[in-house]
Amino acid sequence: MKRRLAIVTGGTSGIGFGIAKKLIPHCHLALVYGRDHQKAQSALNQLQQDANEMDPDFKVQVYAQDLLQLEEIPALVKKITADFGEAPGVLVNSAGRLRDGLFQLSSIKDHEELLKEHLLAPMALCHSVIKGMSMAKFGRIINLSSISAQYSKRGQTNYAAAKGGIESFTRTLALEVAHRGITVNAIAPGLIQTPMTQGLVEKIQASSEGIRGRIPAGRLGTPEDIGSLAAFLCSEEASYITGVSIAIDGGRSLGDPQS
Repeated sequence: MKRRLAIVTGGTSGIGFGIAKKLIPHCHLALVYGRDHQKAQSALNQLQQDANEMDPDFKVQVYAQDLLQLEEIPALVKKITADFGEAPGVLVNSAGRLRDGLFQLSSIKDHEELLKEHLLAPMALCHSVIKGMSMAKFGRIINLSSISAQYSKRGQTNYAAAKGGIESFTRTLALEVAHRGITVNAIAPGLIQTPMTQGLVEKIQASSEGIRGRIPAGRLGTPEDIGSLAAFLCSEEASYITGVSIAIDGGRSLGDPQS
């Protein structure tokens, strides 16, 4: 497979970084992050070190960008295209933070920012890469959803709404661009061990059921678990898979995810 250029948002930490590591054999990487410059540099150094052992021609760069500034996203994609000398063939929308809280106790601004981050920013990024993918007759778009899109949890009205929206957007965009050689899929993680979920993990571990009682697989997911699926969906072998949302949750959604 030709090495493509992949944009991975949230690519310097958590699930995004796990995806980036799994894409090294297949893609050059443009990793978009928010505020933590030190973590971004550390991620860049680690990816370069890992890649140099496999492929000295591998390229990776990091880009600081506030994705809430939707009007700046087209310029970001243009800069990445100019820096690498090619249009992105892969887009992974994995950036996003939680803002849990009961609906009536949350502000409209909280809801607006979360919807921008988890739904509108991915839509804007897709809009900015579709033309180049169409010209190349190849494209792989992966949107990070969550099992929260299908299974309700108190305190996540805005998050569930955004993830439900991204799954609907994924299906409809896939329908529109399939004839151009572009696939659009969603990955819906369950409980994944990342800094963002640490508090929830500790709470579950301290409960009477523990992890094994909540997750049939008996363990937490890892960012690399998500990365392995993402790498497959970005490959030539996945060209006939589009418009789907794949849960990767150790079987948690097979039962009651709130139990």
